[in-house]
Amino acid sequence: MRFSTSFVMYSCVLGLIVGVGAALFLTLVNFLIEFVWVSIPHMVSIPFYPILVGLFGGVLVGLVQTKLGNYPITMHETLSEFKQKGRVTYQDQIGKNFLAAVIVLMFGASLGPEAALSGILGGMITWMGDHLKLTLKNKERLLKLGIGTMLAAIFRAPLAGIGEAFEEHNYPTIDNRLKRILLYGLSTLFGLIGFLSVKRLFPEESVFTLYFSKTIVWKWQAIVLVPLAFLVGGLFGILFLKIEMITDELARKLNHPILAALIAGLCIGVFALWSPYFLFSGEHQLFPFSKEAIQFPLFNLVLLGIGKATLTNICFSFGWRGGKIFPAIFSSTAIGFAVVQLFPYTPELIVGVVVATSLTMILNQPYVSAALLLLLFPLQVFPAILISCLSIKKFKDHIMKID
Repeated sequence: MRFSTSFVMYSCVLGLIVGVGAALFLTLVNFLIEFVWVSIPHMVSIPFYPILVGLFGGVLVGLVQTKLGNYPITMHETLSEFKQKGRVTYQDQIGKNFLAAVIVLMFGASLGPEAALSGILGGMITWMGDHLKLTLKNKERLLKLGIGTMLAAIFRAPLAGIGEAFEEHNYPTIDNRLKRILLYGLSTLFGLIGFLSVKRLFPEESVFTLYFSKTIVWKWQAIVLVPLAFLVGGLFGILFLKIEMITDELARKLNHPILAALIAGLCIGVFALWSPYFLFSGEHQLFPFSKEAIQFPLFNLVLLGIGKATLTNICFSFGWRGGKIFPAIFSSTAIGFAVVQLFPYTPELIVGVVVATSLTMILNQPYVSAALLLLLFPLQVFPAILISCLSIKKFKDHIMKID
C-alpha cells in the first residue's frame, strides 16, 4: 500500500480541520448546555424545571424526526452509507445533522457528540473528494482517518485512531499495517493540535478523566479479584446491549416519533430530578463523580450505572439520537466503583478492568476501547486494560461461534 505525498498532506490538513471543527462544535454545545441548565434556573425559579426542559426538548426532537428524518446519523450509518454508495451525502445533510445534534445535546440527552461529528465529517470528506478528484479508495481511507482522528480528539485519546488501524484486517502484510498506523498517527497528531489549540481559548472546568490517588497502592487482593472485575464488566456490557434491544423494540411498537421523543424527554426530566449525573454524555461529570464515588452507597452506584445505561438507550431508541461511547464509559465506571465498595483494593485496577471489559463488549472493538481508556486511567494499569479488552473480545467471539 503506497501513499502519495499529496494524500499524506490531505490527511494532515483533514486532521487539523477535524480537530478544530470538533472543538468548536463542543464549545458551542457546552455553552448552550450551560445556558439551558445553569443560567436560566439561576435567573428564574421554575418548579420541576428539568421535566419542562425535557418535554420541550422532546417536542423539538419529535419535529426533527418527523420533518427532517432520523438525524443526526450515527458513525455506523455513515460508514454503511459510504460502503453502499461510495460517498456520504452532504447536500442539505450537514445542516440537518448539526441542528438535530445541537437540540439533542443541549436538552440533556444522555448521549455523546461523536455521532453528529461523524456524519458532518463524512459529508465534508465526500465534498473534499469530489473537488480534489480523489479515488473511491482514497475517499474511504480519508473517512476512516477522519473518524479515528475525531475519536482521538474528543476523547483526548492520542491512540484512538491507531486503534482503528489495528481493528482493520484488510492489510495482511506488516509493512502495509505499519504504513497505515503511521498515517493514522500523523492525522491524529494534527487533529489534536487543532483541537487543543481551540480548547485553550475556551478552557473547561472539568476534563475527561478519572480521579484516583496520586500513588497507586498495589494490593495482592486486587490481583485475585481481577477475574471478578472481568466478569462484572462483561455482564454489564451484555446488560447494556440487552437494554438497547428492549428499547429498540419498544420504539418500533410505539411507532410515533413525537410521542416517543416526548416520553424520552420526560424520562430525561425525571432522571435529572433524581441525579444530575444521569444527564448529558458524562464527559465533564466523570472527574467530579470519581472524586465522590467512593462515598456513594453501593445500591446508589448500581442504580446509577444501570439507570445511565437505560436512559442512554431510551434516548437513542426514542429519537434522541447521538453517540453511546461516553455514557457507556460513565455507566461502566459507576459499576466499577460499586465493585470497589465491596472490595476496596487498588481501585484503579478494579475499575479499569470493569470498564475495559464492559466497553469492549458494547463496542466490539478491543483496540479502540483500550486506546480510549489509555489516558483515563493511570498508565500502570493499562496492560491490564489491554489484556482485558482482548480477552473479552475472544470470549465473545467464542460464545457467538457456539451459538
